[in-house]
Amino acid sequence: MIAMSDEVVAAQIANEPVAAAQPADVATVSQHFRLVFFGVLAITLLTLGASLYIGIFIAKPTEAAKSAMDTCSTLSQLGFGAMVGLLGGKAVT
Repeated sequence: MIAMSDEVVAAQIANEPVAAAQPADVATVSQHFRLVFFGVLAITLLTLGASLYIGIFIAKPTEAAKSAMDTCSTLSQLGFGAMVGLLGGKAVT
């Protein structure tokens, strides 16, 4: 015979779903967090790709191209920092 807690028995009698017990050290990830994280990831990858494209395929970059490459490089660094911060905020201490 399997021993069940009173809450589980009461939920089964009432035909209600029983929430699965999670360990205290499990971080849950909501849809909103995923949306923000993948949005930051997409922007980071796009700006990194643009910076690499300008640096590799532009033979003689103008001053504007150099400025755009620097801006894209800075944005990709900021995006990486934002992703680390988002993941660090979800980390269990």
